[in-house]
Amino acid sequence: MRRFLFAFLMMMLAAAPLSAQRRTTTYQTHQPDTWLTFGVGEFTATGVNDGRTGSNWDFGNSTNFHTQYRMSLEKGLANGSAFGVSGSWGHVPFVYSSDAAVPLPGNVTGARCFTPCNAHLDMMTLLATLHVGTGLGFHQVIELNGGIVAYRNLKTDADHVKLAPAGGNIDPLFSFGYGLGYGFGPRAQLDFVPDYEIAIHERSGRANSQSNTNSRRSLKVALRMAF
Repeated sequence: MRRFLFAFLMMMLAAAPLSAQRRTTTYQTHQPDTWLTFGVGEFTATGVNDGRTGSNWDFGNSTNFHTQYRMSLEKGLANGSAFGVSGSWGHVPFVYSSDAAVPLPGNVTGARCFTPCNAHLDMMTLLATLHVGTGLGFHQVIELNGGIVAYRNLKTDADHVKLAPAGGNIDPLFSFGYGLGYGFGPRAQLDFVPDYEIAIHERSGRANSQSNTNSRRSLKVALRMAF
């Protein structure tokens, strides 16, 4: 991760003298009609307290970095903004633990770990996204997203047994991102955007004092191409 950040900063420093020789331009006419974005990022997350299964899914907060892949399709709007949909996927390690005193509901299946066990799950998002910021050279980028996050295929690392809830879970997700972009031309740019995300889990079966939010901080690099 440190090598990745160092390489990106060196690229920005090398490009700065070139971009300083010309006036930064925001495209206010002849806007691209469609933007296609491919991105990859590292993120950290806190965890999920699932009351139905009496379990905790601990993502380690700032201890571990998890790679997530992202793709979006957006319709170009005025003044360099775009609106569309985005999706992401990551295979995420976590620690699963259950409370033996909480029985599983009749409609929920899957194994449980009554002592903490290492596991993985697939974390997927589907979001409506608003992207603001484009132009030649360096420019600011703002992103607003809202949609869902799905936790699927919770499995133990030791024997790949499906953990409860075997069908996974879906929560609403909201995020805000602010960062830098570099425009190579009117139809290609590279974005470097830190995000802050909040996923809201249901409170059923949990005490009022227990958190029902999974907070995520991400750092993503995305290549945007216009058509």
